[in-house]
Amino acid sequence: MPSTTLITTPQLARLIGVSQAPAIVDVRIDDDNRADPVCLPGPCVKDHRSVSQWAAEYRGRSVVVVCQKGQKLSEGAAAWLQHEGISAETLEGGFEGWKKAGQTLERTDQIPPRDGRGGPFG
Repeated sequence: MPSTTLITTPQLARLIGVSQAPAIVDVRIDDDNRADPVCLPGPCVKDHRSVSQWAAEYRGRSVVVVCQKGQKLSEGAAAWLQHEGISAETLEGGFEGWKKAGQTLERTDQIPPRDGRGGPFG
């Protein structure tokens, strides 16, 4: 039986850019981000170790949590979000699965700096 907390790459790709699109939270570790400085469209990078501190930002929204392989880090963060009553899923296969499927990626060095709430400076 498929997990109810997984979203596939094709499912998420169809949601990006629509008004009901989930927030994408990238919890990959810094070493993975530096090794491959690209990301899914529109992610908010968060530290998986501090999910208890940022979880409330997503109340009333749906979230897709992404880590490198779609396993431990994203599953843990999504579980915490769900515990807080937030609709959270993990991306099946994680960042690697998204990239392997040839989906759109953004270069992280071309994303404008963000303020403390995730919005663009200026």
